[in-house]
Amino acid sequence: MLGPPWSDPIYTNTAMLVVAAIFIVGVVLYPFRNRHPAVMAAWASIKSWIFAAPILFILVGLPDPWPLVGITAATIFCAKEFFQITGMYHRSMFVWLVYFGIITQALCIYMDYTILYDRMPMIMAGLIMMVPLVRNNYKFMVQYTALSAFNFIFMGWGMLHMGRILLLPQGHLHLIYMILLSEAADNIALGAGRAVGRTKILDKISHRRTFEGAVVSFVFTLGIAYALRNMFFNESELFWIVAGCVAFVSGSLGDLALAVIRRDLGVKDMGVFIWGRGGLLDLMDRMIFVAPIYFYALKWLHEGHL
Repeated sequence: MLGPPWSDPIYTNTAMLVVAAIFIVGVVLYPFRNRHPAVMAAWASIKSWIFAAPILFILVGLPDPWPLVGITAATIFCAKEFFQITGMYHRSMFVWLVYFGIITQALCIYMDYTILYDRMPMIMAGLIMMVPLVRNNYKFMVQYTALSAFNFIFMGWGMLHMGRILLLPQGHLHLIYMILLSEAADNIALGAGRAVGRTKILDKISHRRTFEGAVVSFVFTLGIAYALRNMFFNESELFWIVAGCVAFVSGSLGDLALAVIRRDLGVKDMGVFIWGRGGLLDLMDRMIFVAPIYFYALKWLHEGHL
């Protein structure tokens, strides 16, 4: 596409339909927002997306390189929240090194340095291990280096694959499609879990996850993936099945991975940034797995392996 995404009628129509649907659902749920746990959970998510959806569509619809700049800024903010909840934000050398790595990854995307991007986790692991030597200190350094490496790999490498998706054919539509599917999968799982859930899954990590909710979420996520498949003119019929499975499975893993950290630290959410949701990382945690897996799944499909 030669022009910015907003010049694409499919993108424009999708943006208007999604934002309108969010507001309509919000209006319908508002009178019942305090009457049932499942409705309360749905209302909390709708509130956050009333705030986030217009920003997302405007950002992705801008001409290059602004969508990548916005994704990079959001990734840095997520990394900052991670450092804050783990008590590492005052460890400035680790913090700034991770920020440097994220910005370097973004430049790799912009300049199409694919090989360097894929090798950056190993490079950053080496640089992070140099910090104790530079500081001539060993106390708590195993914890600090491990958390810093974890932060970079999940935020700087994993989450920034959203920027790599933008470079693919119809990348702006794929990014929106991926986010919509993963958000739908998560909210349906939580809402259905509250409404009909009986069998807990990983109850020590997330008491809201149930087997029944997961089944309902999987079915509806595949249904949404099928319903939105006409956003793309050059994808195979198998594409929407793969996309739905990636959104459901890897999105759940991303949310649960951060839930482990929340539970261990006794933190309910990652901060107060988005109305109805908490921190930005609470909204984007699924992207640490969804973005890279979706990216490589698309490349696999486009190369004709399926």
